[in-house]
Amino acid sequence: IITCDWSSDVCSSDLGRVRHVGLSFHDSAEMLEQILTEYPAIEAVQLQFNYADYDDPKVQSRKCYEVCVKHGKPVIVMEPVKGGNLVNLPESAKAELDALHGGSAASYAIRFAAGFPGVMMVLSGMSNMEQMRDNLSFMRDFRPLDEREKAAVGRVRAILSGGNLIPCTGCRYCVDGCPKHIAIPELFAAMNDRQMHPDKNADYAAHTAPGCRESDCVKCGKCERACPQHLPIRQLLQRVAREFEQV
Repeated sequence: IITCDWSSDVCSSDLGRVRHVGLSFHDSAEMLEQILTEYPAIEAVQLQFNYADYDDPKVQSRKCYEVCVKHGKPVIVMEPVKGGNLVNLPESAKAELDALHGGSAASYAIRFAAGFPGVMMVLSGMSNMEQMRDNLSFMRDFRPLDEREKAAVGRVRAILSGGNLIPCTGCRYCVDGCPKHIAIPELFAAMNDRQMHPDKNADYAAHTAPGCRESDCVKCGKCERACPQHLPIRQLLQRVAREFEQV
Protein backbone atom coordinates (compact mmCIF):
# COMPACT_ATOMS: atom_id res chain seq x y z
CA ILE A 1 0.00 0.00 0.00
CA ILE A 2 1.31 3.44 -0.92
CA THR A 3 -0.08 6.59 0.64
CA CYS A 4 0.97 10.04 -0.47
CA ASP A 5 0.13 13.66 0.00
CA TRP A 6 -2.72 14.66 -2.33
CA SER A 7 -0.60 17.25 -4.13
CA SER A 8 2.19 14.80 -4.93
CA ASP A 9 2.73 12.91 -8.16
CA VAL A 10 4.92 10.22 -6.62
CA CYS A 11 2.13 7.65 -6.66
CA SER A 12 2.22 7.02 -10.39
CA SER A 13 1.45 3.42 -11.21
CA ASP A 14 2.52 3.64 -14.85
CA LEU A 15 4.96 0.77 -14.38
CA GLY A 16 2.38 -1.45 -12.78
CA ARG A 17 4.26 -1.65 -9.48
CA VAL A 18 1.63 0.01 -7.31
CA ARG A 19 -1.28 -2.23 -6.35
CA HIS A 20 -3.05 -0.08 -3.78
CA VAL A 21 -3.06 3.71 -3.51
CA GLY A 22 -4.35 5.97 -0.75
CA LEU A 23 -3.66 9.53 0.26
CA SER A 24 -3.06 11.54 3.39
CA PHE A 25 -5.23 14.63 3.16
CA HIS A 26 -4.95 18.12 4.70
CA ASP A 27 -7.27 20.44 2.84
CA SER A 28 -10.91 21.39 2.33
CA ALA A 29 -13.82 19.03 1.82
CA GLU A 30 -14.40 20.64 -1.56
CA MET A 31 -10.88 19.75 -2.67
CA LEU A 32 -11.30 16.18 -1.43
CA GLU A 33 -14.57 15.90 -3.35
CA GLN A 34 -12.78 17.00 -6.52
CA ILE A 35 -9.90 14.58 -6.02
CA LEU A 36 -12.04 11.53 -5.32
CA THR A 37 -14.27 12.37 -8.27
CA GLU A 38 -11.34 12.76 -10.68
CA TYR A 39 -9.28 9.87 -9.29
CA PRO A 40 -11.68 7.06 -8.35
CA ALA A 41 -8.77 4.57 -8.14
CA ILE A 42 -7.85 6.03 -4.74
CA GLU A 43 -8.76 3.31 -2.26
CA ALA A 44 -8.44 4.94 1.16
CA VAL A 45 -8.04 8.38 2.68
CA GLN A 46 -6.12 9.30 5.81
CA LEU A 47 -7.76 12.18 7.67
CA GLN A 48 -7.09 14.17 10.82
CA PHE A 49 -10.15 13.14 12.78
CA ASN A 50 -10.88 13.77 16.45
CA TYR A 51 -13.64 15.26 18.54
CA ALA A 52 -11.94 18.64 18.90
CA ASP A 53 -11.60 19.08 15.13
CA TYR A 54 -14.89 17.42 14.20
CA ASP A 55 -16.66 20.68 13.32
CA ASP A 56 -13.61 22.93 13.12
CA PRO A 57 -14.02 25.15 10.03
CA LYS A 58 -10.30 24.95 9.23
CA VAL A 59 -9.69 21.23 9.63
CA GLN A 60 -13.17 20.17 8.43
CA SER A 61 -12.92 16.65 9.88
CA ARG A 62 -16.62 15.92 9.66
CA LYS A 63 -17.06 17.31 6.16
CA CYS A 64 -14.05 15.42 4.81
CA TYR A 65 -15.25 12.22 6.49
CA GLU A 66 -18.66 12.67 4.87
CA VAL A 67 -17.02 13.06 1.45
CA CYS A 68 -15.18 9.76 2.00
CA VAL A 69 -18.43 8.03 2.97
CA LYS A 70 -20.15 9.43 -0.10
CA HIS A 71 -17.43 7.96 -2.34
CA GLY A 72 -17.22 4.70 -0.41
CA LYS A 73 -13.59 5.24 0.65
CA PRO A 74 -12.38 3.74 3.94
CA VAL A 75 -10.91 6.26 6.37
CA ILE A 76 -7.59 5.92 8.19
CA VAL A 77 -7.60 8.24 11.20
CA MET A 78 -4.55 10.29 12.13
CA GLU A 79 -4.26 12.61 15.13
CA PRO A 80 -7.08 10.97 17.14
CA VAL A 81 -5.73 12.65 20.30
CA LYS A 82 -4.61 15.79 18.42
CA GLY A 83 -0.91 15.54 19.17
CA GLY A 84 -1.59 14.83 22.85
CA ASN A 85 -3.88 17.85 23.29
CA LEU A 86 -6.83 15.58 24.11
CA VAL A 87 -4.82 13.87 26.83
CA ASN A 88 -3.21 16.91 28.45
CA LEU A 89 -6.51 18.61 29.20
CA PRO A 90 -7.38 21.62 31.37
CA GLU A 91 -8.55 20.57 34.82
CA SER A 92 -12.18 21.46 34.10
CA ALA A 93 -12.18 19.31 30.94
CA LYS A 94 -10.34 16.46 32.65
CA ALA A 95 -12.98 16.47 35.40
CA GLU A 96 -15.73 15.86 32.82
CA LEU A 97 -14.06 12.65 31.66
CA ASP A 98 -12.96 11.54 35.12
CA ALA A 99 -16.60 11.71 36.24
CA LEU A 100 -17.42 8.91 33.78
CA HIS A 101 -15.14 6.48 35.65
CA GLY A 102 -14.64 4.59 32.42
CA GLY A 103 -11.10 5.04 31.16
CA SER A 104 -8.30 7.38 30.23
CA ALA A 105 -8.66 10.64 28.34
CA ALA A 106 -6.98 8.94 25.37
CA SER A 107 -9.54 6.14 25.41
CA TYR A 108 -12.47 8.51 24.87
CA ALA A 109 -10.67 10.31 22.05
CA ILE A 110 -9.70 7.13 20.22
CA ARG A 111 -13.07 5.47 20.74
CA PHE A 112 -14.77 8.60 19.39
CA ALA A 113 -12.80 8.32 16.15
CA ALA A 114 -13.01 4.55 15.85
CA GLY A 115 -16.76 4.48 16.36
CA PHE A 116 -17.66 6.01 12.99
CA PRO A 117 -18.79 3.72 10.16
CA GLY A 118 -16.17 3.43 7.45
CA VAL A 119 -13.19 3.98 9.73
CA MET A 120 -10.81 1.12 8.95
CA MET A 121 -7.90 2.09 11.19
CA VAL A 122 -6.97 4.57 13.92
CA LEU A 123 -3.31 5.55 14.13
CA SER A 124 -2.44 6.33 17.72
CA GLY A 125 0.97 7.70 18.57
CA MET A 126 2.36 5.97 21.65
CA SER A 127 5.57 6.86 23.45
CA ASN A 128 5.75 4.21 26.17
CA MET A 129 4.54 0.75 27.13
CA GLU A 130 1.88 2.09 29.48
CA GLN A 131 0.19 3.96 26.64
CA MET A 132 0.29 0.86 24.46
CA ARG A 133 -1.31 -1.26 27.18
CA ASP A 134 -3.98 1.39 27.69
CA ASN A 135 -4.82 1.44 23.98
CA LEU A 136 -4.99 -2.34 23.81
CA SER A 137 -7.24 -2.49 26.86
CA PHE A 138 -10.12 -0.59 25.26
CA MET A 139 -9.58 -1.59 21.63
CA ARG A 140 -9.39 -5.33 22.26
CA ASP A 141 -13.11 -5.45 23.04
CA PHE A 142 -14.05 -2.24 21.26
CA ARG A 143 -17.30 -0.40 21.86
CA PRO A 144 -18.22 3.05 20.52
CA LEU A 145 -18.98 5.92 22.87
CA ASP A 146 -22.42 5.73 24.43
CA GLU A 147 -24.72 8.72 24.73
CA ARG A 148 -23.46 9.69 28.18
CA GLU A 149 -19.86 9.58 26.99
CA LYS A 150 -20.69 11.55 23.84
CA ALA A 151 -22.28 14.25 25.97
CA ALA A 152 -19.16 14.47 28.18
CA VAL A 153 -16.91 14.66 25.14
CA GLY A 154 -19.13 17.46 23.82
CA ARG A 155 -18.63 19.39 27.04
CA VAL A 156 -14.87 18.88 26.81
CA ARG A 157 -14.96 20.19 23.24
CA ALA A 158 -16.77 23.30 24.42
CA ILE A 159 -14.21 23.91 27.16
CA LEU A 160 -11.32 23.54 24.73
CA SER A 161 -12.88 25.83 22.14
CA GLY A 162 -13.36 28.52 24.75
CA GLY A 163 -9.94 28.14 26.31
CA ASN A 164 -7.97 30.17 23.76
CA LEU A 165 -5.56 27.26 23.26
CA ILE A 166 -3.31 26.99 20.21
CA PRO A 167 -4.47 23.94 18.21
CA CYS A 168 -0.96 22.77 17.30
CA THR A 169 -0.50 19.00 16.93
CA GLY A 170 3.30 19.06 17.12
CA CYS A 171 3.83 17.67 13.60
CA ARG A 172 6.92 19.91 13.24
CA TYR A 173 6.39 20.61 9.54
CA CYS A 174 6.82 24.28 10.40
CA VAL A 175 10.28 23.85 11.90
CA ASP A 176 12.23 22.43 8.96
CA GLY A 177 12.20 25.60 6.87
CA CYS A 178 12.46 28.15 9.67
CA PRO A 179 15.53 30.34 9.01
CA LYS A 180 15.80 31.19 12.72
CA HIS A 181 15.34 27.58 13.92
CA ILE A 182 12.55 28.57 16.30
CA ALA A 183 11.09 25.66 18.28
CA ILE A 184 7.55 26.57 17.28
CA PRO A 185 5.63 23.47 18.53
CA GLU A 186 7.42 23.50 21.88
CA LEU A 187 6.73 27.20 22.39
CA PHE A 188 3.07 26.70 21.53
CA ALA A 189 2.92 23.80 23.99
CA ALA A 190 4.41 26.02 26.69
CA MET A 191 1.82 28.69 25.90
CA ASN A 192 -1.01 26.17 26.15
CA ASP A 193 0.42 24.85 29.40
CA ARG A 194 0.40 28.39 30.80
CA GLN A 195 -3.24 28.79 29.77
CA MET A 196 -4.35 25.48 31.25
CA HIS A 197 -2.24 25.62 34.42
CA PRO A 198 -1.57 29.28 35.30
CA ASP A 199 -0.03 28.34 38.66
CA LYS A 200 2.55 26.07 37.06
CA ASN A 201 5.86 27.17 35.56
CA ALA A 202 5.59 26.40 31.85
CA ASP A 203 8.62 24.73 30.25
CA TYR A 204 9.63 27.73 28.16
CA ALA A 205 13.31 28.45 28.72
CA ALA A 206 14.38 24.96 27.64
CA HIS A 207 13.21 25.68 24.09
CA THR A 208 14.78 29.09 23.51
CA ALA A 209 18.28 30.30 22.75
CA PRO A 210 19.74 33.66 21.68
CA GLY A 211 18.62 34.37 18.13
CA CYS A 212 16.03 31.57 18.20
CA ARG A 213 13.32 33.10 20.32
CA GLU A 214 9.83 33.81 19.06
CA SER A 215 10.60 37.53 18.90
CA ASP A 216 13.42 36.71 16.44
CA CYS A 217 10.88 35.60 13.83
CA VAL A 218 11.56 37.32 10.50
CA LYS A 219 7.97 36.73 9.35
CA CYS A 220 8.96 34.95 6.14
CA GLY A 221 5.80 32.82 6.26
CA LYS A 222 7.46 29.47 5.43
CA CYS A 223 6.02 27.95 8.59
CA GLU A 224 2.46 28.94 7.74
CA ARG A 225 2.68 27.48 4.25
CA ALA A 226 3.82 24.17 5.75
CA CYS A 227 1.25 24.02 8.57
CA PRO A 228 -1.51 21.41 7.99
CA GLN A 229 -3.59 23.15 10.66
CA HIS A 230 -3.46 26.46 8.73
CA LEU A 231 -2.39 28.30 11.87
CA PRO A 232 -1.42 32.00 11.75
CA ILE A 233 1.96 31.08 13.21
CA ARG A 234 3.59 34.50 12.87
CA GLN A 235 0.75 36.12 14.78
CA LEU A 236 0.76 33.37 17.41
CA LEU A 237 4.51 33.77 17.96
CA GLN A 238 3.91 37.43 18.77
CA ARG A 239 1.37 36.30 21.35
CA VAL A 240 3.91 33.90 22.87
CA ALA A 241 6.50 36.67 22.94
CA ARG A 242 4.14 38.98 24.80
CA GLU A 243 3.46 36.26 27.36
CA PHE A 244 6.99 35.06 28.02
CA GLU A 245 9.29 37.86 26.92
CA GLN A 246 7.15 40.77 28.05
CA VAL A 247 7.75 42.65 24.80
